[in-house]
This record gives sequence, structure tokens and C-alpha cells, in this order.
Amino acid sequence: MRPENKKMKEFLASHGIACNPKWLKAGSLKRCWRLHDRKQHWTVDLQNKLNSLGFVDFDGSPLSQYSGNGGMFSVFVRGHEEFLVEEKPQGALLITN
Repeated sequence: MRPENKKMKEFLASHGIACNPKWLKAGSLKRCWRLHDRKQHWTVDLQNKLNSLGFVDFDGSPLSQYSGNGGMFSVFVRGHEEFLVEEKPQGALLITN
């Protein structure tokens, strides 16, 4: 699991939300997190928890009852980019004195 996804998973777990996060860095939903768990349903409680943590829907609006994918916990959200890991350019040299 990529470091940013692991950090997000730990952050959400510390707030009582169990899911599989994935940072999307390319595509039409780039700069979004995909949060999902097939075993959970999208509930008002889950929606409120994510809203209170500062997440917004992929379009910048607050999460709503229709944000889940057909009633399942599968959402694309924005927020908490502090968990991203800066990638070093390949071939970069570290020069020390």
C-alpha cells in the first residue's frame, strides 16, 4: 500500500471509519480520494462523520445521501492532502558536504 493511502487509512480508522482509501493522481477525478468498503452501506452517520472531518464531494459540495454509489460506501472526496508524499524525481543526486 502506498504511504499516502496508509496514512489516510490510519487517520480514518482513528475516527471510527474503516475503509480502503486510494489517492487518484491522474484521470478525470485526479486529486480525489476514493474511499470504499464493500461491506458497508452509505449511511447518514458515515456522511456526517466525513463532512465533520473536512471532506467534500468531488465537485466541492458537502457529501449528501446521494454521494454513495447505489447505497454502498464508495465515494470520491477531496480534502486532507497533507497525507500526500512528495515524490523525488528519478536520478536526483544527494550532495552532502
